[in-house]
Amino acid sequence: MRSRFWQALAVLSVLTLGVGLSLYLVLSKPRPRAVKRPRAALVVRTVVVKPQRYTYTVETTGTVVAPRRTELASEVAGKILEVSPKLLPGEVVRKGELLVRIDPTDYRAAVARAEAELKEAERVLAELSAEAERSVAEWRALHPATPPPPLVAREPELSAARARVLAARAALRKARADLRRTEIRAPYRARVLEVQVEAGSYASPGKVLAVLYPLSGIEVYAPIADHFLPYLRVPGLNAPQRALGSRAEVLWEAGQKIFRYRARVVRAAGAVEEKTRLLPLYLRLEENPGKSSLLPGTFVTVKIFGPTFARTFVLPREALHRVRGRPFLWIVTSQGKLQRREITLLKEDEKAIVVLSGLKDGERVVVQRLPGAVDGMSVRVAQ
Repeated sequence: MRSRFWQALAVLSVLTLGVGLSLYLVLSKPRPRAVKRPRAALVVRTVVVKPQRYTYTVETTGTVVAPRRTELASEVAGKILEVSPKLLPGEVVRKGELLVRIDPTDYRAAVARAEAELKEAERVLAELSAEAERSVAEWRALHPATPPPPLVAREPELSAARARVLAARAALRKARADLRRTEIRAPYRARVLEVQVEAGSYASPGKVLAVLYPLSGIEVYAPIADHFLPYLRVPGLNAPQRALGSRAEVLWEAGQKIFRYRARVVRAAGAVEEKTRLLPLYLRLEENPGKSSLLPGTFVTVKIFGPTFARTFVLPREALHRVRGRPFLWIVTSQGKLQRREITLLKEDEKAIVVLSGLKDGERVVVQRLPGAVDGMSVRVAQ
């Protein structure tokens, strides 16, 4: 029993000695010296800004519209004898050009009858006037001190005769007007939109024969967001009714060609679009002879020009950052440090921003996203 005790004690002593020796060796081993490595600077893309003039421009899309259209309707009845060969959809007609001729035979006869009735009424009036003068002369010869009574002066008959003359003249004017209405002419220079008439058919009063729209009144319907309004002039909305609206340019891409037309903003629509909440503007095209004519329904690009600013900075969209809704840029200082700079934005879109204030000529602006960047961070400009 005693021998087992001493054996266990010996084993425990050896183990204790081994553990102590191992611990000593680990603790007495020299530690490596810590080496501070320089942290690599963040490489950033930048641009050097320069001030430039900038004209505030609103770009949108629009549709060509004809705000007015005229329905040419017959005012008299009759057989259609002639239809102009230019009365076809798409044709352009001159002001006063004859488009439709209705058989004038009955209306010429009506004019002749009206002329005869007028002459008869005037003859009767002349005879009654002569008789009245004789009666008045006889009365004055017999009764010089007494004015002639109305019956002696034939006043009732004369009044009726004068009324018949007036009625006959009115009938003659109407007959001549009806005769003129047998010729239907273009009220202005226009393009034909619809035709509903053919030679040999019968025209009745009120029947629509053709539909035209004026070439001089072509407009463009162009909706914009309302936050652009402070920079544009819209007569009747934010400018006097008769003031000149903002100038604009309309671009029509037809195949490989692009046609450009000058235009002006003339008014706003009566209400915003219900689905998009955009405010529609109407632009009036200026006369531009020699260029291809725009047809209603054509899809076009519209550029509306606002005021010109003498000093702005135009940068890529990626340069813009925001914190709590406030815009700012990252500037790289001459010491290679980041500096956060709050700015005043004039305009921004999907491609670029226009800075109105907050920058200086020659400053270097970061044009990339910098997640986690802080003021004073060291950076290196990409070459």
